[in-house]
Amino acid sequence: MTKKQEKELSVYEEKLMELVEAGKKAFDLLVKEVERPIDEELQDDRARNAMKAKKECFMDAREIMTEVQRLEAQLRGEEIEATSQIETGKDSVYTGGYAEQFAKKKK
Repeated sequence: MTKKQEKELSVYEEKLMELVEAGKKAFDLLVKEVERPIDEELQDDRARNAMKAKKECFMDAREIMTEVQRLEAQLRGEEIEATSQIETGKDSVYTGGYAEQFAKKKK
């Protein structure tokens, strides 16, 4: 490897480490938000929205931590498996309702 290639690689690794650190900070912020209690005096619809927001924060934190672990493994030179929804090509977790289960699928 030439010096230029080594320098480019080290810059790339440096940026990956910065991204890992930023991901850890974002994870910490999301965890704090999930841990924060919901005000018991909120109306039903607002309490439901607050719970949905907490769930979204939880899911985001989980996704960030997965990506941080993947990036750390990449920095160590380990093999990376495609396990996230984005990498596997699955856009959503929606599996269909009652009617969709029995509908005839076009081929």
